[in-house]
Parts: sequence; C-alpha cells; structure tokens
Amino acid sequence: MHARHAQAGHTPHSHRLLLTFAYRAHARTLAIPRFAAFVVFLLIPVAAVIYLAATCYLIFHDDVLAGLMQHQADMQYAYEDRIAALKRDVENANQRAAGDAADFAERLRGLSQRQDQVESRTALLATFATEVKQMHLPADTDAPAPAIEPTPTASVPPAPAAAAAGFAAPNPPFDGKPHPAGFDLRLQDGSHPTPRPFSTSDAAPASDDAMQSPTSLADDLAARYKRTDATDLALLSALERPADRLTRRVHETLSAIGLSAGRFHTGNDAPHDSAAGGVGGPFVPLPILSDGSGFAGAAARLQNALATAEDLEAVLPHIPLKAPLPGELEVTSPFGPRIDPFFGRAALHTGVDLRGAYGDSVHATAPGRVTFAGSMGGYGNLVEIDNGNGLTTRYAHLSSIDVTQGESVAAGIIIGHIGETGRATGPHLHYEVRIDGEPVDPERFLRAGQRLAANLAL
Repeated sequence: MHARHAQAGHTPHSHRLLLTFAYRAHARTLAIPRFAAFVVFLLIPVAAVIYLAATCYLIFHDDVLAGLMQHQADMQYAYEDRIAALKRDVENANQRAAGDAADFAERLRGLSQRQDQVESRTALLATFATEVKQMHLPADTDAPAPAIEPTPTASVPPAPAAAAAGFAAPNPPFDGKPHPAGFDLRLQDGSHPTPRPFSTSDAAPASDDAMQSPTSLADDLAARYKRTDATDLALLSALERPADRLTRRVHETLSAIGLSAGRFHTGNDAPHDSAAGGVGGPFVPLPILSDGSGFAGAAARLQNALATAEDLEAVLPHIPLKAPLPGELEVTSPFGPRIDPFFGRAALHTGVDLRGAYGDSVHATAPGRVTFAGSMGGYGNLVEIDNGNGLTTRYAHLSSIDVTQGESVAAGIIIGHIGETGRATGPHLHYEVRIDGEPVDPERFLRAGQRLAANLAL
C-alpha cells in the first residue's frame, strides 16, 4: 500500500505520513501530516533528555545538597578562621602598641632624669669653673727660673708688674680665651669648652621635610646625652690640669726653699668673715657625685685636686717670696761665708746685701707681726717680722722705720727706708730669712718667688 502511494505521487495522502496498524485480519491506517511527524520526532529526544536529567536529579539530589552544604560550611569555617586570625593580629598589635607606649614612657622618664642630671652637672661644672678662675693657676708652660749669681755684680731680674702688686691681686675674668699668665681650658681638639644646660629643644628633627617618630627622637636624645657626658668628662679633665700644675709648682717651690707643706697652718677651716656675706646650711651629698658614674669619679678627682691646690695656694702668702725692694735687685754680698769688710777675717754672712739708694722704700716680703722695730747692734735700725710657721724676716741698716713693734703688716707694705746704720760701708739693705731661728739663704726664696710670679696668674 505504501508502495502504491509512492509510485502515484499525486494521491491525496502524498504529503502525509501513513501509519498502518494490523492485527490478524484487522488493519487500520492513520495518515499523519509531515509537519506533525517532524515535531513528534523532534520532541522525542528532548523528552528523553529531560527524562534522563530528572532521573539523575532524583538519583543524585541528596549528594548535591550535601556537597553544597559542605561547601557552605567550609566557607563559613574559613571566614571564621580568618576573622579569628584578624582578631589575634589586632590584639597582638594592641599589646605591642601598649608595650611600646609603656617603653616609650619609661624612656621619657629616663630622659627626664638625664635632663635633670645634665642640669645638675652643668651647675656643678660652673661652680668648679668659678672656683678655678678664683685661683692663681699656673700657665701650661714651665718657665725657667731667672738665674741669680751669688757674686757682688750679680742681679735679680725684676718680677712682673702683676707680681709686684701682691699675691692677692685679682685674677682677670675668664672669657673662654687663653690668658698668657692665667689658665687655658682646652679640649683635646683645641676648642674651648663652654658649659651650658642641655635642652631637649636641641634635639631637632633630622630634616625640615619629615618629623622624627617618638622612638627615633628618644634615640636621638639619648645619643645627644651620651655626647654631653663625654663633653662633661673633657671639661672636668680640663679643669683638673691647671689645679694639678699649681700643686706641682707649689711643691717644687717648697722643695726649692727647703720647706714642706705640712709646716703651714693657714686656718682655712675658720668661719668666713661676716662682712663677706653669711653662708651655711646642712650638708647634703650631691646625688650626681654618688651614683658611681664616670662623671662622679672625675668630679671627685677634680674636687681633691682643687682642695689640694687651694690648701697649697693658701700657703704661698705666708712665705717670704716677694722682693723687698722694687725694680731690679743687685746682690752686693751673698749669703754664707765671706771676708768681713771691717775685720778682714772669714765670717758668716747671715743674709744677703741688696744694692739701693739712700731712702729707697723697703717692703715686707710676707705678712706677719712686727716683733722688733728699733736699733740692734751691727744691724743698725732693724725691723724683724714673724711671718708665722717658724719663718722670720729681717730688714737691717734702715735709715727710718715706718712700723711699730706688735703691729700686723701685710705683704708689700713699706716698713722703712734704706740707710747705712750699724755695720755698713754704704747704703744698702741687709735682708735675712730665718727658719726656726736659723738663717737660710734668702736667694732661694727670691728665685722661688720669681718663678711663681712668672708662672702664676697673679
């Protein structure tokens, strides 16, 4: 039947799909349009795909849900772990910030204490510098002593004008520059140190474009304080050197004249004159001198050096080191054995004869008390002064006497005038120095006085 339709080509069912159903003797034919058939055949695969998808969904539904739930749980746990880690980071950062703040606060307290320490040290250095300026400190050069030849034609070069004014002449103010006859404080690099309070304002930022962090600023301040410590030690050393030189010079002087410092009692422990202004109060040790630091040790050494120098300096005015006559001294007859000018026999000359014009003024060579003022045998008109500590000076052959017995005199005052009284062949001054009543060579004292006058800031 299908064949017949195909061959005809022009039957009414040529554009239809014929389906024949036969069962035994019965048969039935259905004519389906081609478009409907095409749609049916197109829907069959789509339905199959949908069926298969639905079947797979029904079969794997629980596994997909379980996977999705597990994925969501993993994401949740990851976020929770990340949040916990961030919280820990924040807590650690807060702890570090708190620790840094506490450390910075502690460093600030330490810097504040260092600031107080530096201010105390600066004040102490200023006190030491003032004390040094008030002392007659030697220059840093060892000037040779002028020679005095013990011959009738020998001469003693004149002392500097400052020396003629007395050992108590004021010291020129220290202006940070070297003084030829004073002391010169210099650091090892040749600069002149100037004590001044250290201020935190000195710790400026490293540049104007960027401010330093607090920690960096604290480090910079600590470094500056360390440099300040080094400067303080250099200042202490610079102040100690002239005091040591003074001590050495005085010991050399005492050794040259045959005396020891232990002989002298200057009364430095006596209370100060009320006219100079009262001072006092309880003794409270300075903390910066008992902290065991290098500064404390250096300051203690400087204190000892200054105390020793002051004690020895106080000895000088009590020694007859000044010249009894102004100007150049000429020795016409030295101390020791000589031929007596009157008897022509060997004799001991107990002093030194100094040339001078009749009526020239005679000056006391050291302070003391006049124990004799009058005529005494071969001395003629004589003034004897007890200078204390076993030292005595005599001024003989005077034409006139300007002091009285029992009078206290200062060094350098006029006690009389040159004459030729007593056993004298012409106008001159017979000058004696006695230690514990025994005459010694006065030229030793003259030479020592000239050496000190040339080296001390008088």
